[in-house]
Amino acid sequence: MAGAWRGSLRARLMVGVVLLAAVGMVAVNAVSLLGLRLNLVDAADTTLTKTRDSVQHQVHRPTSPINLDNLNSLIPDGAYIAMVDDQGRVVAQTPTRTADGQARSRPDLPTPLPDDFAGHIVTVSSQDAPLPRYRTLSFPLGYSATVQRPGGPPRQFSRVVIAKSLKPADDAIYWLIGSDSAATLAVLGGIVLLSRGVLGVGLRPLRDMAATATAIAGGDLDQRIEVAQRHSEVGEVGTALNRAFDERQRSEEQLRQFVANASHELRTPLTTIRGWAQLHLHGLAQDPALIERAMLRIEGEATRMHTMVEELLLLARLDQGRPIAHAPVDLGALADDAVTDARVVDPGRPLTVEVPGEVFARGDEDRLRQVLQNLLSNALRHTPPDTPVSVTARALPDGTVQLAVTDQGPGMPPATAERIFERFYRGDESRNPTSGGTGLGLSIVRSIAEAHDGTATVRTAPGKGSTFTITLPAAR
Repeated sequence: MAGAWRGSLRARLMVGVVLLAAVGMVAVNAVSLLGLRLNLVDAADTTLTKTRDSVQHQVHRPTSPINLDNLNSLIPDGAYIAMVDDQGRVVAQTPTRTADGQARSRPDLPTPLPDDFAGHIVTVSSQDAPLPRYRTLSFPLGYSATVQRPGGPPRQFSRVVIAKSLKPADDAIYWLIGSDSAATLAVLGGIVLLSRGVLGVGLRPLRDMAATATAIAGGDLDQRIEVAQRHSEVGEVGTALNRAFDERQRSEEQLRQFVANASHELRTPLTTIRGWAQLHLHGLAQDPALIERAMLRIEGEATRMHTMVEELLLLARLDQGRPIAHAPVDLGALADDAVTDARVVDPGRPLTVEVPGEVFARGDEDRLRQVLQNLLSNALRHTPPDTPVSVTARALPDGTVQLAVTDQGPGMPPATAERIFERFYRGDESRNPTSGGTGLGLSIVRSIAEAHDGTATVRTAPGKGSTFTITLPAAR
């Protein structure tokens, strides 16, 4: 349970929000307290300066000893004055008191007092404990004065030390720390509750997505995620998931169709082979000529199945994205070789080659040769014997090359042209199983072109022939 909470997106977002808020509030409080502290210390220093001026005015070349009680009445609450003689000994000092008149420990002064002690305002601790602290300043008179101590003889002094307690400032700081801490905890608690509610509402679409994805994984392929705001982050995730689900369903449908088509295409030669074999095994084929025909038909159908299986394996390799060669390939030489081979197969066919200049593609020579062979074989098989067929290779200014096979045959209707590159798809005019086609040749052409980062397209119309164009990256 704890592990699930730690892995929860809502929990992590909530912790992040609370931590950011806590850091921000602590930083603001710290800066505020530091500013207040500096302001209070500056106020204490100002009080010290005013007290020094009052003391200097009171002891400025007096004609009689200074009465310590009168001097004590002139200083503010929390202030302290010590008279120091030439040997650095405190000869008289005022008591320290709070605003309500209670006694307070005096500042801890060194004995004897060095001449350079507190020439500038410094902070010292009290005698009994580190707190309260005092801002302390000492200054020489430049002459000797006399102070009358209560119940004692007058004493001479030449230096005065004044101090101002920082207890009011410390008390204010401590009170603010406590109140800020309580307020911070209260605000953080409110943020936790608010963020829990806000994140619960904001992340509800993600929970709905998870439920929908689980249902789809369970077999309900028609479900889709409802996307209310497409341009939000959650909406973009939902749209992407719907696209992925659609693609998965389309791929599964294509796979089922592929398996069905492959089974159908393999069933025909298998049925033929089985029929001729049973005819021979049952002794119904006694004529040697009939036996020879049976063997030829069995061999022909086996060859057809072998070709189909090889083409399926090739398509599987191409679908897996296995690496292919990326060497410069002379498309002009490939076109000449392919047309020469076609002339041997169909001597009466008017075949032409057009290659203006050198045309080199980047790719696998064997696979590109197979592309040309498939396109030419398709043109020879599905056009009348006297139909002209031309092969063209050319380089384009955009850094690509094109390989085109054009025939002047009957062409194809748009519905056939849209599906001509699908696996096992054959137009109605080529459904005759004795035509020699497997319905995979053009699928292989497209797969090889895409494996080369290229494209395969067809331009055709009934009565206007067909042009199959392969666009490939040019070799540099």
